[in-house]
Amino acid sequence: MDNDITVRGVFSFRVEFSLQCPRCDRPLPFDGPLEKAHCNHCQSDIDIPRSYWIENLANSCRKMQNTESGMGTASMLIGTFHGNLTLARFDPYCDNCKTFFEDPWNLVHGSRYVCTECGTEYPVQQPPGWLSSEVPRINTLINAIFSEDDSACGADSGMIPESISCPSCAALLEVTGTTRFVKCKYCSGQLYLPDDLWLRFHAGKRKRRWFVICEYMDEE
Repeated sequence: MDNDITVRGVFSFRVEFSLQCPRCDRPLPFDGPLEKAHCNHCQSDIDIPRSYWIENLANSCRKMQNTESGMGTASMLIGTFHGNLTLARFDPYCDNCKTFFEDPWNLVHGSRYVCTECGTEYPVQQPPGWLSSEVPRINTLINAIFSEDDSACGADSGMIPESISCPSCAALLEVTGTTRFVKCKYCSGQLYLPDDLWLRFHAGKRKRRWFVICEYMDEE
């Protein structure tokens, strides 16, 4: 894809980011600078310190400023959290039909950009205050989320219930995937939903591609 490298002193890059759950080692997509994530596989809650995001996004801005348009890098992150960070030097584009945004440099924070080709909508947001204060060169995040409440997570309320036999009394129980531990209403026994059934309710999601628009800065 051909794209402009700079417009009025700003540039953008694409981010794909995932961390390894410290409890079960399953990959967790991070679709923005989230401070908390929930692993649907092992039901762990994971807190990500702001300093982790500040360091990684500041480094990403520096790295992408010196990266040729259309090129990218991939890194294995080791330390407190293990994960994968993939960056690519692209102007914002629709992840559905690959059409570049029209004038992404003047988008209004709090709005939604609508793809001119396929109509897919993308949230346009100002970075959270704690990030802006530490990495002021970042001025816009596109298609990023700041809280898991902003995206579809957990069991789908429209999911059709599944039936499973109680291992203690063999009674047929109806489960909806809202919790992995189920109490039998007949014998009060506890059962743990097996992986194949649990993942039917909580299918893994593709990493969301989000874009960072930031200012060029002189290298010291």
